[in-house]
Parts: sequence; C-alpha cells; structure tokens
Amino acid sequence: MEKREFASISLYLKGRLRLLTDKDEPSRFSGFGLSDSAADVEELTNSHTPEAMVSFLLNMNAKLDAILSHLKHDQLEMDFPNPIEVIKLSGADLTIKNTLGLTEGANLELLIFLSDFPLSVAGACGHVTKADSESATIKFDRISAEDREKIVHHVFVEERRQIRTQRLT
Repeated sequence: MEKREFASISLYLKGRLRLLTDKDEPSRFSGFGLSDSAADVEELTNSHTPEAMVSFLLNMNAKLDAILSHLKHDQLEMDFPNPIEVIKLSGADLTIKNTLGLTEGANLELLIFLSDFPLSVAGACGHVTKADSESATIKFDRISAEDREKIVHHVFVEERRQIRTQRLT
C-alpha cells in the first residue's frame, strides 16, 4: 500500500475520545449521515414540485437535521466520555492538548467535530505516537475512506480560509 502525505493545519476543534483496552477492539462509531442538501435541492428541483413547496420541504429538512444532530451529539458524549481539543489536524494524524495525561502507545478511538451545524463528525482509531505534558499526537490506524475524506476536505477549506484572512490583514 502506498504511503500518502497529507497537509496538516493548526486549528481548534472539539472532539471526544475513549481509551481502548486492545488496539483491535471494535469501533463504537460507525458514522451517520444526515441529508445531503445539495442532492436534495437538485432532486426536488427536477421533480417539477412548485417552488414554494421546495422551499418549505428544504426548510423542514434543515430543522429535522438540527434536531437529529442534537440527539446524536448527546449519544456520542455518552459513548466517548473524554472531551478533547484538537490543535493540529491532517488526514493521517492529529495533535490534541494533553489534558488527559495520555502516554505514548496508548490506543484510543476518537471523534472530531468538524462542524456543529449541520453536525459533521469524523471518527478514527489510533495510537499515541508522541506525548508530553502539553500535547499528544495520535496516528490514525483505522479510519474509513469517507471519514478521512471529510478530514482532508476540512483541512483544505480551513487552509484556504486562513490564507484569505492573512491576505486581508
């Protein structure tokens, strides 16, 4: 398998973590999908539905997504009891503030909240490769292609936002 290089970016995101007793312990997070609003708009537009009805349905869909996001967020907090603060992110690893006293070699499963509304979460299992009293770096050992793509996309978008902000100052 080829080794890919991923861009990394300093940022601030919240997440959740649970320690694993064994590196092969099954994941608790299997992902979840809320609606894809771009696909919904296209489908409704092509259905010859009156414009007022399309607008109503899309607004209702957004409200339902908000409710589901809130309900799912509560469940994730129960399954992943430890809050984390992500300070650096890439498609291969991340660095968090080491408020939990993690040590090198610790195996864990984590969630990264890429956005709160609509809720976008990426999950991965990994191990701590570097730790000190300030931060811990976690290499992803098991991550779905979809979750890795969400992270890579988020890094790309955040990098562009930071570059635009720097140009304005």
